[in-house]
Amino acid sequence: MDQYVTDNIAWQRTVGQLDAGCAHQLTARVRNLIDSQGSSRLSNGNGAVAIALLERISARTAAVSWSDPQGCKYGEQIWRLATASRSGICALSAQPIAVGDAIYRPTKVNPPPANAAAMMLAAVVERAFADPCC
Repeated sequence: MDQYVTDNIAWQRTVGQLDAGCAHQLTARVRNLIDSQGSSRLSNGNGAVAIALLERISARTAAVSWSDPQGCKYGEQIWRLATASRSGICALSAQPIAVGDAIYRPTKVNPPPANAAAMMLAAVVERAFADPCC
């Protein structure tokens, strides 16, 4: 095998492990933030939804891992900053969302994802990303 290819594979594994560690730390911070507010996971009636904030892509987008017991699983889904057009519940904190609140929601694609109606309060997402661990 070419030395360049070998070095590249080794580097990709190293970066992947670092990314995984960072995502784990961010997930832990989100859980601590949520636990401090009295809720750890959003229940969809059939169990808990597991959410991990993976990466801040831009000032208006974030990569999110989403999994629920009904089989909806997105390893890396892009969520965008938006304004709530309807009321709801924050998927991270279970806090109420009012019309007009700043939220993150899954990017609109065709066909829409199974979690297209999900929302996260922007303030909760911003607090989770504010810790400079990564």
